[in-house]
Amino acid sequence: MTKRIVVSSDHAGFQLKQAIKGLLQDLGYQVEDVGAYSTEPVDYPEYTRRAAEKVASGEYSRGIVFCGTGQGDAMVANKVPGVRAALCWDTFTAELSREHNDANVLVLGGWITGEWLAREIVRVWLTTPFDGGRHQRRLEQMQTIEHEVCLRPRKVYDVTIDIRPGMLVWPGTPELTSEAVKAMARGDPCDISLLHIGTHTGTHIDAPAHFIPGGSKVGQVATEVLLGRARLVQVPEAHHIDRRQLERLDLKGVTRLLLGTRNSALLRKNQHDPDYAFITEDAAHYLVETEVELVGIDYLSIEEYQRKNHPAHHILLGAGVIVLEGLDLTDIPPGDYELLCLPLKLEDGDGAPARVLLREL
Repeated sequence: MTKRIVVSSDHAGFQLKQAIKGLLQDLGYQVEDVGAYSTEPVDYPEYTRRAAEKVASGEYSRGIVFCGTGQGDAMVANKVPGVRAALCWDTFTAELSREHNDANVLVLGGWITGEWLAREIVRVWLTTPFDGGRHQRRLEQMQTIEHEVCLRPRKVYDVTIDIRPGMLVWPGTPELTSEAVKAMARGDPCDISLLHIGTHTGTHIDAPAHFIPGGSKVGQVATEVLLGRARLVQVPEAHHIDRRQLERLDLKGVTRLLLGTRNSALLRKNQHDPDYAFITEDAAHYLVETEVELVGIDYLSIEEYQRKNHPAHHILLGAGVIVLEGLDLTDIPPGDYELLCLPLKLEDGDGAPARVLLREL
């Protein structure tokens, strides 16, 4: 069976990484290098995370990461659940990191560890087995701490509007009705209701099929888009949101963007108010350019009311960007959250009502 290992570095650890890659190949390892690929200055956390996540996922059982001192790499790698990264500076620390701690990521500093010593450290680290025994008990305690911290309750905001008879609906869409099919008050063994509801009622997602012929349906929307880190920005004074306003925001790396406006108050009305904040055509183009995968807003449409040809919808949905509408973002602080968007799984739906939560990171 081919032995496999993943390595990474920043610019400061690049040369030592190159030397150790040769040793690993001589020892019979298949090496995956996830960067960086030169001595050009880069930020190490990105590359360390890549390697650490490959170890945590089980794709690789071991990894080696390199930076200047190794301190930063060790801190980043140990932020990834399941990783036990050890910064080693001699063969003794390398041996004990394996015997006592079952380290699965080795961290080396290119500025402080010479090539000959680094080779010896790697040899010892790769060949030393975990000793088990009392160390297994301590390792399990370490894992318990990790699990408890990861599962620690965090504040959750429910940004879904209530579905109820008489609620606000978009003009021309079906009114929500509910009819009792069975009722315990009538002598039936249970209560069962028949619900008549549109696919774009209340808090809901728009699938590309909503406006794009042949576009993907709700059942084809990747769950990875609907779950994950999201940026909430509050722009309460905006009449509309255009490209210039978005360019002033820090959207680097943002793939899910939620826009809080003065609209949230309008959601509580039973009548449609055409004077809501919306996304302009040039803003939609900008979001596609910045590779946003999901955009949400706090009204029943992102589009200007009665805008001919619905350009914002066509631009976003045509690029595969999922649109999330009808969010109640009242009094929710701006910042980054974990988005949990769970639409009804309507296989052929052009849209679907959704329960949407924001959980503090």
